[in-house]
Order: sequence, then structure tokens, then C-alpha cells
Amino acid sequence: MTSRQRALDAVQPRGRIGVEIGPLNRPLIRRDDGEILYADHRATADLRTKYATHPDVTGPDAAPLMEIDLVLDGRTLTEALGPRAPVDYIVASHVMEHVADPVGWLGDMAACLREDGVLFLAVPDKRFTFDFRRAPSTTGDLVAHHLSGATTTSPAQIFEHTARTASVDLVAIWAGAGREPPPLFDNQLVSALRDARMVAETGAYFDAHCTVYTPASFLAVFGELIALDLIPFEIAAIEPTEREQLQFYVTLRKRAAASPAERAAATPRLDPRRHHDLPEPPPPPPLDWRERIALAWRVLRTGRSTRGDGAHG
Repeated sequence: MTSRQRALDAVQPRGRIGVEIGPLNRPLIRRDDGEILYADHRATADLRTKYATHPDVTGPDAAPLMEIDLVLDGRTLTEALGPRAPVDYIVASHVMEHVADPVGWLGDMAACLREDGVLFLAVPDKRFTFDFRRAPSTTGDLVAHHLSGATTTSPAQIFEHTARTASVDLVAIWAGAGREPPPLFDNQLVSALRDARMVAETGAYFDAHCTVYTPASFLAVFGELIALDLIPFEIAAIEPTEREQLQFYVTLRKRAAASPAERAAATPRLDPRRHHDLPEPPPPPPLDWRERIALAWRVLRTGRSTRGDGAHG
């Protein structure tokens, strides 16, 4: 299934009203699917200028940018929607990882939704992106940034983003290789300290992946946040990262009337045999009868196979 098909299944837009955040020129929900409002941090003309050097967004062969209905630009979604809230659903693809305070952001999303409304998220899986070398964000990370009232990237977040960025080969990682990806650029630690100092001294906005997750770590962190009653959602569904893909999908359902314990109890579980830290390399193909005879003969003669398993006779 494509990201769009998953979003359509999750939010069922026909006859409902929703918001998609950051659609650019590839919205998951289209205007002919149902009543939809597009939100972004800038107006359409400003986005066209910002992405002028990105051919996949503004190039001659690119689909046109969506007309933005709700310009955030320092406003919450609640403020931007005004009397048009509440809505039935919200879609956000590759958005939440850029938010300094995900707990506060999810609170804003919940304020815009009807009870039982859904928030559909597409989230990059750090194991298969340039975040490969970063440690997954913890519940403590998210709680700390929420309690500090973070509104922009913190020095710690920008340091980790710059210092750990790696040049990742997605296909190789899925094949069981590429486990030591090189840095994306030279002098990353020095650059990371410079950027962190700039943020600390000026409070300037610096776009970064503020938090990073795997499907398993997402469930662990947000299950605890729900149990702590920090967000009024339950995790209604999670679709883990598929082979040779780099993102997973989460459907959160607003259930403000339910107790935190009830909402936390609904958290799905993943099979640990399938969702470990990194995929295992595929097994070698089975030998045909000729190869089995040749292998047995080699073991008898040398005491070692040649399939790389180091077996001795």
C-alpha cells in the first residue's frame, strides 16, 4: 500500500472535514477526496520561493504546490483554524520529528479534533534514514522539552542532528549490510557545536529532526506519555516499516473522555521477533544436489565449507 492509500484508510475523508499539514505538492488527501484544509508554516507563494532550488517540488516536471488554506507562521493549528474547529481528522507526514515539543504539539492537534477524531502520522524510521547513528528519543527527552516550554529547536537537539547525520544506503541496510554508515560531511562534531552555540545564544530557529524513533521505541515512549495523561490520545494502529521503506505509520485516536489507563491499555504490541533493532541479513539460498555433493567433498578434503559459515568437518 502507498502512503496515500494508508492515509485514506485511516481517516476515511468522504463526507468529513480534515486538515493536512505540510502537503507541498504531494498531498496524501486530495481535495476531491473530501473537504480538506491544507496548512503550512508559510503561504503558497513563500513556499514556492523557499523550494525554488528543489526540482521535485518546483521543477518543470513537478506537480503544482497545493494552495495553503491555513498559514501557521508562529500560530498553533488551533489558532489558525479558529471557528472552523473541531475537525474530524488531521494528517501529518514527516512533520512531528521537526517539532521541538511533540507533547505540546499533540495537545494542539487534540484541541482541533472532535472526540474520536484521528491523527494520521507518517514517521521516519531512524534505522533507515540519515538518523541511523542517533539514539532513539526517550520519554524523558519529550517530557523535558515539554516542561521547559520549548518553542524552537534546543541546543541538544541541533547538536545531535548535526553530529550524527550519516550517509545511509537504505537497500544495503535492509540486506543486512551498511551497518557502519560514514558521516554525511566532514567536521561534523565541530559543526554541531557551532550550531548548538548559535541556537543557545540567539534562540534562532534551526530546522532539524528534533526527535527520532523506531516503531518499537515510538510505542514505548507514547504509551508512557498516554499513561501519564500528557496526551489525550490512544494509539489506534501502527503499521511498522515495510521492507526497503524508511517510514512507519501511526493512527492516534482522540479519547479525552477515557481514563489514561484505558487509553494506555489500547497500545498495540509488536512482535519482537520481527521488529528487532535492525533487520537480519537474508539466509543464503538453498543448495541444489550438485552443490551439496561439492560442499560435502570440500569439507572432507579441507575441513571447511566455502559458504562463509566457518563450519568444520
